[in-house]
Amino acid sequence: MNQSVVSGIGNVYKSEILHLQHIHPETLVAVLDDAALLSLRDRAVFLMKRNLNNGARTTRFCGEASRLWVYGRRGQPCLKCGTIILMQRQGDNARSTYFCPACQKRVSYV
Repeated sequence: MNQSVVSGIGNVYKSEILHLQHIHPETLVAVLDDAALLSLRDRAVFLMKRNLNNGARTTRFCGEASRLWVYGRRGQPCLKCGTIILMQRQGDNARSTYFCPACQKRVSYV
C-alpha cells in the first residue's frame, strides 16, 4: 500500500486484485518474482482505467449481480469456489482486506 510506488490502489482494488491473481494477502512481496509483480501492476492499471468514468468500482464486468469478487463480501460464498469470504485487518492503519482462503492459499515460508 506504499503510495510512492503506485498510487490509487486502495482497499477495494487491493482485495480484488489479490483475489484475481490468486495471491493470499499475507504473501510477502519478496517471494513474488518479477513476472508476478508485473502481472499485479498490469491488473491494477487495467481495472483502474476500466473504472475511470464509472461511479461505483467494478471488477466483474459481465453483468453479474455482484460488481466485486470479494470486497465487502465477508461471510458470503466466493463467487469462484463457494468458500466463505474472510476479512482481516492489516498494517499500521488496520486496513480491511477481503479474501477467499481457498482461491488465495497462504504461502508457507521455509
